[in-house]
Amino acid sequence: MKSNVEIIQDTIEQIVNQKKIDMWDQFFSPDYVARGAPFIGMGFSRDTSGNKHIIHMVFPGSPADGKLEEGDELLWVEDGNKRWETHKEIEQGLRGRKYKVGIRRGNQNLEYELTRGLLRGLDTHTDQAKSEMREFMTKQYPDLQAAIKLILGDGDMVVCLLEYCGTHAKFDREVVWREAWFARLFEGKIVEGWPVIDESSFYKHIGYKMIPPRA
Repeated sequence: MKSNVEIIQDTIEQIVNQKKIDMWDQFFSPDYVARGAPFIGMGFSRDTSGNKHIIHMVFPGSPADGKLEEGDELLWVEDGNKRWETHKEIEQGLRGRKYKVGIRRGNQNLEYELTRGLLRGLDTHTDQAKSEMREFMTKQYPDLQAAIKLILGDGDMVVCLLEYCGTHAKFDREVVWREAWFARLFEGKIVEGWPVIDESSFYKHIGYKMIPPRA
C-alpha cells in the first residue's frame, strides 16, 4: 500500500505532467474540496469580453451579495471625485475602497454603494475542480509541467512545494511560478486541499503590470 506522500507524487505526475485527467477519481475523493484563501474585495466578477461589463458571479456573504445579481450590466462607477463611464474607464474606477455603481437590470437602472470587505475563501468541489484543472492544463497551458521541490507528510496531511512551468497559449509567454499545496487524505484519496500560489510571479511572467491603487 502506498504512503500518502507517494499518492501525492503520483497525483502530480499522472494528472499534471501526463495530462491524465480521466484518472482524477483514482486520486480524489468524490467529496474533495479545494479551500480558497480569504481575500479583501467587493465580491463580484465580470465578463468584459464584449463591449460591456456584465456581472457573471456574486460571492455569497460579500459586500455585493444582496445588491448585484448575475446578468447585471455595469454602467458606471463613481467615488467622491469622479464618475467612470466608458468601458475602459470602469476598470480603473473599480480600484477604489468604496464607490457607487450604476447597473442595468432588465428595464431598470439601479444604484448601489459598495465598500470592500473581508471575504472567506471560496470552496471548489471536485467536479468543478476537475473541470477547471482540465481547462487550465489542456487549453491555457497545454505544455504545463510540475516539479516537486519539497514534500513532507505527517499523518493524514501532506504538503509539497511545487514549481510549475508552461507557456500561456493566448499570450505565448513562458511562465514559472511556485505553489505550496497542503492536502489531507483519507483511505488513500485526497479529500481536502489548500493551495497557496505565488500569484505575483504568475501574472508578472504573463505580462501583467502591478498598478498602485489610487490614494
